[in-house]
Amino acid sequence: MKIWIDITNAPHVHFFKGVIWELEKSGHEVLITTREFDGLTDILDMFGFDYYIIGRHGGSTLEGKLLMSVERMYKLSKLIIEEKPDLALYKHSAEAPRVAFGLRIPSIGFVDNETAVAQNKLILPYTSLLIYPMAIDAYELLRCGADPNDMRPVKGFSELAHLYGFIPDKKVLKELGLKKNGYIVMRTEPIKANYFNGDSEKSILEGLIPLLPEVPIVLFPRTESQRKRFERFSNVIIPGHAVDSLSLLYYAKLMIGAGGTMNREAIALGTPTISTYPGRLLAVTKWLVEKGLKFHSTDPVEVARMAERMMELNGSYRAYIRSIVSGFENPMDVILREIETYEELGTFKTIKIGESTNASDARGYIGLDERRNDEK
Repeated sequence: MKIWIDITNAPHVHFFKGVIWELEKSGHEVLITTREFDGLTDILDMFGFDYYIIGRHGGSTLEGKLLMSVERMYKLSKLIIEEKPDLALYKHSAEAPRVAFGLRIPSIGFVDNETAVAQNKLILPYTSLLIYPMAIDAYELLRCGADPNDMRPVKGFSELAHLYGFIPDKKVLKELGLKKNGYIVMRTEPIKANYFNGDSEKSILEGLIPLLPEVPIVLFPRTESQRKRFERFSNVIIPGHAVDSLSLLYYAKLMIGAGGTMNREAIALGTPTISTYPGRLLAVTKWLVEKGLKFHSTDPVEVARMAERMMELNGSYRAYIRSIVSGFENPMDVILREIETYEELGTFKTIKIGESTNASDARGYIGLDERRNDEK
């Protein structure tokens, strides 16, 4: 089959890389489309993927988002009409599901942000099979247009798929002048996202850094204005280009993030994590907090105290995180099984809401744990 994958955000490269490689191994032809946004093409190039650049991000205004989305959908339609794929695959793409629906191409969509209501209303009604974390209340997706007969919950979270083929590499530590287990990683707020409802002028992390121990902090800003605000801190390192962020998280003592993806990547790797996201928390975030895999607060003093505690209990806490995560279900495996089912039967295997799932096949996580032992 020819399978079209639309990658619209930087973390989606890591989410789909394992799917792409496994599909190609199985003899499928993979067509990748992307857009100009947040270093996307640099990451795709890092993995050696071939792709089409169709459109760009519309910025932070509603007008810009609308115009760029319409233009991108038009250009995507022309390409897809010519390429004629058999199946479409995407994660939170606002254009791919509508193009696929209009051309009667079956699609598999993964959604893990129930607070992105506007975007979900452009995705869910047009998706043939919706895969989502079971932490999300299905009603939140149904009210955005999801079909209850075409939904498949996953006992896990999307970032588990990011670990496919991952082998920790200390090269990034040498590149940034860091020592193993001797630094903190930080990520700023996603102020350009239409679902963000926090303060776009000042980051919580600005008030937190002076309260933390004097250790190197590798910080990933999302905008130039955020970059400039953090350059004043002498112990903050801001990479000037795409780096091996998974290895960076793996060897870090702690992750503190005001977003979501890097936080969950850190948890998937077994690294202690604190969320400082200032808006409405995702269902997945609440679920991870309830399981003791993550701490959340927007109070700098409270975060600083918990950071110190997590760094004291680093080894035992890492072991706890890994023991819990090892029982989760990997979305990558679910997607590959659904594609295989569709190829054989011409349909998807859905699971009724409330029905249990088999969470024993967390391939990427188990593989990492084995390699970690080998490294030791």
